Formats: sequence, C-alpha cells, structure tokens
Amino acid sequence: MAKLSDKQIRIWGKRISNSDRKALNSLFRSLYPGLINFAAKYNSNRAIIRDIVQESFVALWENRSRIDPNGSVKAYLYKTVRNKSLNYIRDHSKETVGLEDYEPLVTDSSFNIGSSDKKEQKLSDLMRKWIEELPGRQREAFRLSRFEGLDHDEIAGVMEVSPNTVNNHIVAALKFLRERYDIYKKQETKDRTL
Repeated sequence: MAKLSDKQIRIWGKRISNSDRKALNSLFRSLYPGLINFAAKYNSNRAIIRDIVQESFVALWENRSRIDPNGSVKAYLYKTVRNKSLNYIRDHSKETVGLEDYEPLVTDSSFNIGSSDKKEQKLSDLMRKWIEELPGRQREAFRLSRFEGLDHDEIAGVMEVSPNTVNNHIVAALKFLRERYDIYKKQETKDRTL
C-alpha cells in the first residue's frame, strides 16, 4: 500500500468525529499494522498487543465527539497505544518484556533490502543494532519519525514532550547513528587495504 497521506487521515478524522463508521474502518485498516509494530516495542505477547491496539481504536470511537478533527488522529492513536501499553506494563510488570528485550514483530521497512549482497545485509543488521542501542526516548522519537511517519508535533503529543525536545532526541539519534556508520566505514576501508 502506498504511504498514507496526512490529508487522508485528517479527512477520516473529520468523518469519524461525525460518527462515520466507514471512515473508522478505513483508518483502522491503514494504521493497524504500524500501531501493532509500535505496541510490540512495549510487549511481546501478540494477543495483548492486538487487544491494546483494538482498545485504542475503541477509545477513539468513544471519544470521537471530543477529538479535534483538525488535530492529528494518528498522533492520538499512537499516544493512546503508548499509554495503554505503559499501563499494561505497570499493571502486569512480571508478564511483560522491557524495551531492551524487544524483538520486532514487523521489520522496519526502511531496512528491508531486496539484494542478497552480504555487505548491504550486514549494514542493515548493524543499523538495526545501533538503533536498539539508542537511549529509550531517543529511540522512541527516532522510530516514530522514521518508521511510523509522524511529524515532530505528532511525536511531541505521543511522547508528551515539546516539539523542541523531539527535535533534540532525533538530532542526537542521528548524530549517534552517523558516528557509528563513520566508524564502520573506516573499519571497512581498513579491512580492504589489508
């Protein structure tokens, strides 16, 4: 499916605020996979993840009259999934997996390499590893920006921080990843010359 436009999400948001079930269904079908992947960062149990995401859509529907149709419905859903996931962790802490133990259910599409080139695959694997090494909030902001397609204001709403803080997290994450990549390239060059 082609990348979903913010304009289409806003249209669905306005229709949902007017109790349009078809718009909710369209939004659900479009955002569900990304929200599942996002929720998987907080819990490894697929049934619980699906429940959390479905409950988030139910909350959207139940609160449709109070949601600003000009606001970001996408950010609302990500924030709801995040909060419900954190509440679940709080309430069932012995049963959940922390972020450091997270194994993604869906791979980050940005790193799906169709080529069988071993160097490209190695770099792809290293990039995933480096992203996981980011501090939690940087990793969350980076993933929401690069993999989920949220803008800084939407991420700020999800993370309950200012857009400036989001920007700082993303800049720091990119700097860290650039440093790791530069070290990797230097080592690769050195290995070729030996």
